[in-house]
Amino acid sequence: MNQPRHNPASGPADYPLAERERGYLWLLLGLLMSVTVFEGYDVTIFHLCTPDIARTFHLDDAAVGRMASLVRVGGMAAFFLVMYSDRVGRKPVVSATVLLYTLFTLFTALSQGLGTFTLFQSCAQLFLSAEFGIAIIMISEEFPASSRGTGVAVLNGVGLLGVVAGGVLYALVVDSRWGWRGMYFIGIIPLLLVAFLRRNLRETARFEALQQERKRTGIDSTGILAVLRHAVEPLRGPYRGRILLVALLWNSVGLVGAPAVTFFTLYAKRDHHWTSAQISQAVVLAYLIGTLGHLLAGWSLDRVGRKLTTSLAYLVGAVAILALFKTGTHAAMLISMVITVFAFQGARTATATYSSELFPTEIRATSYSLTVQLLGQVSGLLTPLTVGALSRHLGGLGNAVAAVSIGPVIGAALVWRFAPETRGRTLEELEASAAAD
Repeated sequence: MNQPRHNPASGPADYPLAERERGYLWLLLGLLMSVTVFEGYDVTIFHLCTPDIARTFHLDDAAVGRMASLVRVGGMAAFFLVMYSDRVGRKPVVSATVLLYTLFTLFTALSQGLGTFTLFQSCAQLFLSAEFGIAIIMISEEFPASSRGTGVAVLNGVGLLGVVAGGVLYALVVDSRWGWRGMYFIGIIPLLLVAFLRRNLRETARFEALQQERKRTGIDSTGILAVLRHAVEPLRGPYRGRILLVALLWNSVGLVGAPAVTFFTLYAKRDHHWTSAQISQAVVLAYLIGTLGHLLAGWSLDRVGRKLTTSLAYLVGAVAILALFKTGTHAAMLISMVITVFAFQGARTATATYSSELFPTEIRATSYSLTVQLLGQVSGLLTPLTVGALSRHLGGLGNAVAAVSIGPVIGAALVWRFAPETRGRTLEELEASAAAD
């Protein structure tokens, strides 16, 4: 587990990085897993409750698409919070985001109209996306190279617990007097984690080393001008190509995830007359099996390699999302949903691993957020709008989704042609290779 520590002033790998004890790595993973459970829960209840929210606020397909896109703007704004963790540290930002996500989830449950619902849910997504992004970065910085992909996979995979909870509770809560609002009231549980996180979570060793170097050299890391300069730093120098590549990959993933999350429940319930119980069972089954996509991708990333694993996940996802919205029988839709989620989860793990390991410590959080939550969310922002608008002109949601399913195929080609193979290489080795390119 010993890896070279980067000294920003003199180049990579010039003195040893202290090894984190195994017990703390398990504690770290457990703490961050408890946070990311609610990433799975939040995505699931938005997914499941879409027809119920649409009925409450009298929304057609186009209005649902606009609402979903505006909510995603909040996730894109997480860039600024994650970027700030490159200046003040991972620990304080992740603790604050858990608290604020919980508060805005409560406000979502209390919203009285479409405007307030969209505003509060967009703010909740801002803090949820930030906390999840920083969690990925912390795992990448603390885990050894031999298990970095597996650590990211486990962190992604534990979202299954939130998905299952959301699916089970949906069938029980949404038809009660609480309705879809009750699902969001349950989302205030993470508030209980804040004190525990503050007491037990440590700053990452790599960030502590970076801060020591900044103090030694007198670099201002928290002033507003320093923060603004830092925001554009990844766009200069040897990392511009990597920024562009990873952003394009996340947009490819978004062309599977956005229509599946936004429109599947509406498509199944309204167009194919599925019941709430059938939708709940389908989502739980899909994510139960789909979580194997995270775990299999993590194993394959560390054993087979990044390029092949990522490319296959993208290709399977493209075929599956097309089948999901073009088949009509219950069995065919269910099978396609399971495969879509399986491939989507594997693609997320693979792409998140690339996102967190291709950049040096001093700009890792900024680069991750820039590629994952800002530039990489363009398709997530535009796809619901596009699908909602195209459904009128192409004869329904099925044809509209088919029109965007080519995206992951393009992503697979980009990985195979341009992505580096990073399996088994330390973060410092990857930094040195970028400087040499």
